[in-house]
Amino acid sequence: MSEGYIGLAPSYGVFQKQVIAGTTASTYDLDFDVVQSTQIMVSIDGIVQEPDWAFSIGRSSTGQMQITFAEALTVTTATGNTTAGSNSLTNVTTSGIVVGQGITGTGIPANTHVQAIPTTGTTGTITLSNNADAAGTGTTFSFGARIFIVYLGKQLLTPSTTEDDTVPFSEHFSGNNSTTLFSLGRTPPNQSSILVFVDGVFQRGSGNAYTLSGASITFTGAPPTGTNNITVHYVATQNNSVPTVTDGSITNASLNLDYSEATYRAPTVVTTTSGQTTQTIKRPNVTAYYDVNSTLVLLNGVMLIPTTDYTISTTTLTLVG
Repeated sequence: MSEGYIGLAPSYGVFQKQVIAGTTASTYDLDFDVVQSTQIMVSIDGIVQEPDWAFSIGRSSTGQMQITFAEALTVTTATGNTTAGSNSLTNVTTSGIVVGQGITGTGIPANTHVQAIPTTGTTGTITLSNNADAAGTGTTFSFGARIFIVYLGKQLLTPSTTEDDTVPFSEHFSGNNSTTLFSLGRTPPNQSSILVFVDGVFQRGSGNAYTLSGASITFTGAPPTGTNNITVHYVATQNNSVPTVTDGSITNASLNLDYSEATYRAPTVVTTTSGQTTQTIKRPNVTAYYDVNSTLVLLNGVMLIPTTDYTISTTTLTLVG
């Protein structure tokens, strides 16, 4: 068994999630941009997948962030009947289908999974997580893996540059076989934020081996004589903070805005003619393209809505209407 503790108190992070109904494909679109595979936690049917081994991330030719699994996922098929507006899949052979599996097929919305199956029999009604948007009789559906993705924070957490108490810290004291009260250099928010050792042996808090009151710990029995034989590890005594910058301190170079570069990244102002619906746009680098979610398009000062007012394919922006 392995354990992962995602920070002591990730107060400022926003943990987004995404559920994908797996098919026989190995590549799927992600809802959010990430820089590397270790920024997401991925499970398939409840089994956590190892980053850079079981999956990798990258962008498509249109700039869409995607996850690619090392192996194609397996699926099973079954026929059934759907009713538009209902989350029931009727007259379906349930053998081999389990709760949590993703389901795809005509009339089934994206990222739908099996919510409940009959407790008896091999043919019956399956409850889905979403309502069908079309009716069908004897339709073939695919049941595959349920891919669950957690995005580990949408905002960078760092130790504060001005508050020492946001970083782990160790403090040492010397026992003399008589002193029980020791004053700490910091004030922990609670007993759970420190680890106390005497001669390398972990001490239980909450009145067992010691009690914590403000910036002082009192041992129930005097620690033995020794030089720096008492160690207090501060896991963290404050929440991590979101770093701030001074107004006007960010330069174009820091923003990656290169106004002298003719090929990439420079803002583009164009003049359109009546009836013109397409426009060639720039790209971030020689191997990637912008998509509708990474561009800001204004027409006569009015901001356009992605996909509704315009679409992008590689370096071609097409206005709708």
